[in-house]
Amino acid sequence: MQTGNLRTFALLATIGAWMVFALSLLSVVVTGLSVVFRDPGNELAPLPAVLALIGIALNLTFLGSVIPVLLWIYTAHANLRAAGMRGLNHSPGWATFSFFVPVANFFVPFVAMRELANRSAGEPEEFAGSSVDDVSSWWSCWVVSAIVITMVLLTVFVDALPGIWVTTPTWAVLALTLFGQLLFAGAAWFLIKILRQVTANQLSGAVDLGMFE
Repeated sequence: MQTGNLRTFALLATIGAWMVFALSLLSVVVTGLSVVFRDPGNELAPLPAVLALIGIALNLTFLGSVIPVLLWIYTAHANLRAAGMRGLNHSPGWATFSFFVPVANFFVPFVAMRELANRSAGEPEEFAGSSVDDVSSWWSCWVVSAIVITMVLLTVFVDALPGIWVTTPTWAVLALTLFGQLLFAGAAWFLIKILRQVTANQLSGAVDLGMFE
């Protein structure tokens, strides 16, 4: 892989993240409206149908944005190694594919992104693990939103099984759904900030990566 593609991958990942952010907020608004104007007697009410379409668009957009984000992560880590930076704890491959490894995907991507942000900003090896506000906010939003959305899906699935009744009230499910959607939007927002800052640092001289442009 040629590390000179950093800017292109950052642009594509940012566009995808903005779309996820916008669709997540739109989903929050439509969910709220569907609650306020809920009409149990009207099976043809338009808001649930609109919400379903937004959900499909959001899922497709998210899946499409995963590829450029992963390519950006790999490229940004590869840039640091190609520049001869010492003391790196995460290889480009592990930083990228740890998202798909059970258990490891709860902490490795976060630690690797924190190292990437710090070292790209010119921090020495001993400060690679220093806290980065945007990275911490991104990961907190991402993990909590994943947990909340999974809880909602499990509740809906179990409730759909014959002979089983879920005691969770409807308002609680809707509140969790809104909370998860807001966190999902927050994760996209903070990822955009990380993409912009790390890319700017790598291409502006915080680390000497001019040879890769």
